[in-house]
Amino acid sequence: MNIPHTLLLALAAALLVAGCATQRELIERRIGEKTPFFAALAPEAQQRLRDGKLAAGDSRDAAWIIYGEPDRVFQKVTGTSTNEVWSYVSYEPSTVDAPRPVYHPVRACSGRTFWRRDIVWATDAYHHPYEYLRIEFENGRVLSFESEQP
Repeated sequence: MNIPHTLLLALAAALLVAGCATQRELIERRIGEKTPFFAALAPEAQQRLRDGKLAAGDSRDAAWIIYGEPDRVFQKVTGTSTNEVWSYVSYEPSTVDAPRPVYHPVRACSGRTFWRRDIVWATDAYHHPYEYLRIEFENGRVLSFESEQP
């Protein structure tokens, strides 16, 4: 059986796209994992979570439904209490051009080979982490949340 290359490419692209879930699909999947919690909410709160909107006073479960597992969890000590903080991290790609020494063989008229040093410019790629979302909880409820893009 001989399958044309274009058909194989089309199938591969379809599988790739099918594997990527949208934010709404991720929220619906997480709602399915927290069905008892979600069913107990008022219809307005259910729709707000489906729309991906977090509000002060929401529980950890509501934050988890919208954003999923945090990348870091730590404790923030304030004057009167210790609050839990969820941190979400992403990576910003950047490049830097830098000189690099290279050595290559050169053959002289006498037939002798020696190594010559040159400088070439090379591009290094870096991925700098940045925190794009931070949610602070007090007594299990959302106290504040900050979102920032690089």
